[in-house]
Amino acid sequence: MEQVELGFRRRYRHLKRYREIANVMVRHGFGYAVHELGLGDLVSLPRRLLTGREEPVHTRGARLRRALEELGPTFIKLGQVLATRSDLLAPDLVEELSRLLDHAPPFPLSEVLMQVEGELGRPVHEVFARFEPEPLAAASIGQVHRATLPSGEEVVVKVQRPGVTGVITTDLEILYDLARWADRHTAWGRTYGFTGLVEEFERTMQEETDYTAEARHIDTFRRHFRDDPHIYVPEVYWEYTTRRLLTMEYLDGVRITDVGGLAALNVEPRVLARRVVHAVLKQILIDGFFHADPHPGNLLVLKSRQIAFLDFGMVGRLGEQTRLHIARLVLGLVNKNTPEVVRAVLSLNVVPRQADLASLRQDIDRLRAKYYDVPLQDLRLADSLAELMKLAYKYKVRVPKEFTMMVKALVTTEGVVARLDPELSLARIAGPFGRRLLAERYRPRHLKRVLGRGLAEYAQTFLEMPRRLHEVLELLARGELKVQQENPSLERVLFRASGMVNRIIFGIVVAALFIGSSTLAATGYRFFGGLPLAEVGFVLAGFMGFWLLIAILRSGRF
Repeated sequence: MEQVELGFRRRYRHLKRYREIANVMVRHGFGYAVHELGLGDLVSLPRRLLTGREEPVHTRGARLRRALEELGPTFIKLGQVLATRSDLLAPDLVEELSRLLDHAPPFPLSEVLMQVEGELGRPVHEVFARFEPEPLAAASIGQVHRATLPSGEEVVVKVQRPGVTGVITTDLEILYDLARWADRHTAWGRTYGFTGLVEEFERTMQEETDYTAEARHIDTFRRHFRDDPHIYVPEVYWEYTTRRLLTMEYLDGVRITDVGGLAALNVEPRVLARRVVHAVLKQILIDGFFHADPHPGNLLVLKSRQIAFLDFGMVGRLGEQTRLHIARLVLGLVNKNTPEVVRAVLSLNVVPRQADLASLRQDIDRLRAKYYDVPLQDLRLADSLAELMKLAYKYKVRVPKEFTMMVKALVTTEGVVARLDPELSLARIAGPFGRRLLAERYRPRHLKRVLGRGLAEYAQTFLEMPRRLHEVLELLARGELKVQQENPSLERVLFRASGMVNRIIFGIVVAALFIGSSTLAATGYRFFGGLPLAEVGFVLAGFMGFWLLIAILRSGRF
């Protein structure tokens, strides 16, 4: 009750923003969703009268994308996150949201200077020898300016848009209210738990709006690639970095897909393609910390011919066990081994209990057959993973956010690679990485580390075993021990078997009626109180027999 009252108070406090969201959604053709969420009374009267009368001129994906762009930073970021969740959204929506643009008009220089001075506690001219008034880029959360430090280093300064955190906080509270409503009143909410999804999104937004988090990401990538001469990560200037300000090294280079620029640097695109693939697979399968958006705009080729990664606001993290499961999954896809793919998917613990595992295996086997005759050098790993995500959507499998981010990163990487070297197969290179990761698991050094880490836990479990066994025996002695087992496949079999038994019993009853009526007719005992028993029995048996025949024919199983 207290939670409901809190939701009402928030709704009243954010009434203006609720009304703005409702009108934008209706304007883009989502009036039905607005009314389903109980926001119909917030729509302006003219818009309310027109709801449902306007024919949408764009696809639903394009309309959703435009609505999110109009609603501002929180919803733009939400769309970008949803673009990675092909397990939740239909393919057409995912494809359209992948085109979501995060561009915004730059905010005035006076506000930029005020923000910089407020964060660093000094006038801008004392901090920087030069500060370019025109931004290099402007987005919904912040914008980037070029500057020069007193020591002469060229830097870029990422400045957060004033007031953006307040807007995001309000929007997150609204999203929480809507998610809780959907969890209580919709089947999809009960299946996926939208409140949990909003919690994940809130953590993403906290990192997006905390520039020190992005700075730590950059330092982590620099550490992971410090021994790789082909990859470069910019340096962070921590003295000039805060939660709302990020200062890092300025890099001069060309986009990795700029054919003319690469030719001027005398760089072979095919060599770059292989290096990008190695860098991304190392991040995913070896480091467990990867750049989640390696599109061409975030990949520069420097004059030194090194590949530089930019914009580390969106990253993914994979634990050791998850990386091992992904390695098995990749190897299963590369080797076209359906059982291995199924085992890897099940080991991720994401398949709901009510899922039809037999059908899931059949679909994965059909996927394997589709790629069976494709030569390894022509196998597109991104295509295989994308089709697996479609199966996740079909079977309502809730895939971990990090896994979907990884799939998105691989799909993006393969798109970049295809423009540099169309003949290069990401799957062909991924195989050795997967085998290396699995081999690493059984090395003595790794086994020693795992054993040492788990020894205390094993000892505690062993010490607690007598007490827990005693508790189980006590429950058993009192008759309070209950065993609950759920097997959806077994339930379906029992349901069909029950139907078969019912038909057999029904058939026996029909046969008994025929035999009984025949006996009555043969003995001459045909009437009871004037009622012709034999004739009634024959008619009833004929009707029931005909109904049973129709039921069998309609079932298609005869």
